[in-house]
Amino acid sequence: MLVVLLQLLLINNLHFMGVCNPCIYILFLIALPADLPRWAELVLATLIGAVMDIASNSPGVHMAACLALSYCRPKLLHNLVPDDDRLIGTLCTRIMDFPAYVRLVVTLTLLHHTILFILLNFTFHAFWLTILQILVSSFVTILLIVGREVLRQ
Repeated sequence: MLVVLLQLLLINNLHFMGVCNPCIYILFLIALPADLPRWAELVLATLIGAVMDIASNSPGVHMAACLALSYCRPKLLHNLVPDDDRLIGTLCTRIMDFPAYVRLVVTLTLLHHTILFILLNFTFHAFWLTILQILVSSFVTILLIVGREVLRQ
């Protein structure tokens, strides 16, 4: 929950030329234990998304993006780490190997940011700006999440 507070109090108040809006709060959803029941994962995603929507005054876009991330996460985990029995506890590089962790973070971040920015902009008039927002924000978010994991080791 600390990353959600960091997102709300610090990162949401930083503006990088209207293009970069890193969403480090998704680390909370990515790092949830793999053995957590699906319903609990989806409820947590709904709550985190609702908190972010209320704080940023957006009409459910964070909730939709968080739910999509949480819905796709178990299947991605199964594809990236076929031995689900060893995935017990909070997901990090101590449990997963580093390349698999990075692939998981990159895939889920791109999914989340694509849904988030398409729903936020909801127009094709600024199509290339939306693509730029998705790519730059995803890049910075991935750097922050993976960098945090590297520093923890």
